[in-house]
Amino acid sequence: MSLFVDIDPQVIVPELINDFENQLGVTLNAGDQRRQFLQGFGYVLTTMLQKIETTGKNNLLQYAHGEYLDKLGELVGVTRLPADYADVQIEFTLSGAQNQDVIVPIGTRVTPDGVVFFATTEILTIQSGQTTGTVNAKANIVGSKYNGYVAGQINTLVDGVNFVEQVKNTNESAGGADIEDDESFRERIHKAPLSFSTAGPRGAYEYFALSADASVGDVYVVRLEPGTVGIYVVKTGGVIPEEDDPVIEAVLKMCSDDTRRPLTDNVQVLPAVALNTTIECDYWISEDDTAKAESIKTAVSEAVNEYKLWQTEQIGRTINPDELRKRMLNAGANRINLTSPVYTALQPSQVAQFTSVTVNYQGVE
Repeated sequence: MSLFVDIDPQVIVPELINDFENQLGVTLNAGDQRRQFLQGFGYVLTTMLQKIETTGKNNLLQYAHGEYLDKLGELVGVTRLPADYADVQIEFTLSGAQNQDVIVPIGTRVTPDGVVFFATTEILTIQSGQTTGTVNAKANIVGSKYNGYVAGQINTLVDGVNFVEQVKNTNESAGGADIEDDESFRERIHKAPLSFSTAGPRGAYEYFALSADASVGDVYVVRLEPGTVGIYVVKTGGVIPEEDDPVIEAVLKMCSDDTRRPLTDNVQVLPAVALNTTIECDYWISEDDTAKAESIKTAVSEAVNEYKLWQTEQIGRTINPDELRKRMLNAGANRINLTSPVYTALQPSQVAQFTSVTVNYQGVE
């Protein structure tokens, strides 16, 4: 939809030809070179008008993107959140108890597949007589794609350490974030003027909480009781943070400063409340798609993963099995027998969490 100029060539070209004919008192037939010139000029004019329209829209928050959106953010003091590294806990196991301390140096790398690497962020000392020790590690490259390695999946030691026989992650890697996308950044710019108030509106707390760390995926702000503000947090990728997660502390620090809240407000930052469910379904593909079976199976698997992210990344989002069914059908499934999840309305502080995923391909029909 055009907001600033009319860029319809079906209107522009006839107007050019009519104006030319009226001014010179001639009729331009279909083969007239002057008519052909005007048609070509109409294309050039349409392209110019499209650029004018795009420039105008990029001055509006609703339509701006990329660098144009960055400039609009600067007007209200908002900058795009940078990408962040995924982190994980790595357990090192020795071949046996030693009569001396075993040191695992900072920067020791582990990998699940030889492509993705995580490096320890501090020195680990396994005391003499002990056989295991756990240390924090971060991905070597920023991005959300390093999230989601489940416990035990990161199990190959890259940099040799004496006496270390086995490594594995004890929790799921999380906290990695891509550079903030346009939609999330646009929403924060939209909320930014609310932060200018000192009255403590919900939108101000939302703005500061979302700006605290790149791994904050969504927040829900509510009055827990008179004088107490509760901020529920879920991380990117739909991961619920632990109570001692650095993200909780980052949001609390951002939102509880005296310049950010009324003195009468007590701010509490809490992990979003999990509502556990599962994905259990069987699906078939059409006989007409037999030759594409493998690619459809891959597409369905990706559709299920995208649905998991969509369902878990927003606090309070209703569990909607129809969304899963739609994505699987769009991926190429022909018939779906979906037993879980079922439609469930969530409380505003809850977020869906999938404890298991079972998607069975049943063949062609």
